[in-house]
Amino acid sequence: MSRRRRKAFTGDGGPLSQTGARGIAVGRDGWLFWVGRTNELVDLYADSPASRRLLRRWVRLVETRVRRTRALGATYVHAIVPEKIAIHADTLDRPFPNLADPPGLRLGRLLASGTEARLVDLYGPLQAARAEGPVYLQTDTHWNHRGYITAYRALCAALGVTPAGHVLAATGETARFVFDLGGKLKPPVDEAYLAHAFQRRAQRSEANALVQLRETGRVAGRGGFFVGSRAVMRNPEAADPRRVVLFGDSYVFDQGPRLTAMLAESFREVHAIWSAEIDWAYVAAVKPDLVVYEIAERFLRRVPTDRFSVDAFAQRRVRRELNPTLIDRLRARMRLR
Repeated sequence: MSRRRRKAFTGDGGPLSQTGARGIAVGRDGWLFWVGRTNELVDLYADSPASRRLLRRWVRLVETRVRRTRALGATYVHAIVPEKIAIHADTLDRPFPNLADPPGLRLGRLLASGTEARLVDLYGPLQAARAEGPVYLQTDTHWNHRGYITAYRALCAALGVTPAGHVLAATGETARFVFDLGGKLKPPVDEAYLAHAFQRRAQRSEANALVQLRETGRVAGRGGFFVGSRAVMRNPEAADPRRVVLFGDSYVFDQGPRLTAMLAESFREVHAIWSAEIDWAYVAAVKPDLVVYEIAERFLRRVPTDRFSVDAFAQRRVRRELNPTLIDRLRARMRLR
């Protein structure tokens, strides 16, 4: 979509005269979609030789992860979050390749036929729930209340645990917020959403240096302080005694209705790490029953190396913030201009 054709809408569907941001496709009735500043999502969705090679590399990585996890006495579980553009394709006003067969589904078929990985189907349940209403926020890349509950049910089914009744019945208050895509428009667009209130029994028992830095408010509103976050949730009242190590992104680890807090209402202990890379030393030290890996479909563009130490990374990031070098200070000044 050219810059001249872009227009945005209010959360109530009324038109607003605005300038769209590069990398955002504007659909009908205020729906916004991330496509990438250089059409990265188009390239990923295209069934091309490059995308097929990429998916084969993912298969080899998952095969290795299954073997390493089994050697540690645990089970590897792999979940791909479908892109909003595939689930809400009915709101698009432009052609887009392979919406009926997105790369997450293609990778799922390859993994099912070529590996022993336990897979979580999120695409099917989200499509089914979409028939009842939206499952993503209009101006965000993340799920709304219905989407999170749907994903939680699907994960519980795949992990063999009963969903916590109080999570499924969670209520909340309606609030307004400027989400990630709406915030990239000029002027920004906010959206009404349901602020969840479901956490009841699980409590955080540990958080690494990066989480603690964010909670001071010192880096509020700044990006780059999420990857490398680690927190541990414990729930002595949970019916399932298994220990889970969960690697993922903002769908599982953040404030609000993220899957870490939801799963912590079902399992005795959940270790959540914001990373596309697996920290094998950490997994070996924790000795979990389950290693659960979640990744948003758009991040399939890069195949991880799994050479990562979460707490070492977090400590380096915090040291750079608290004791910046001259280059760090110059970069900070550039951001403020």
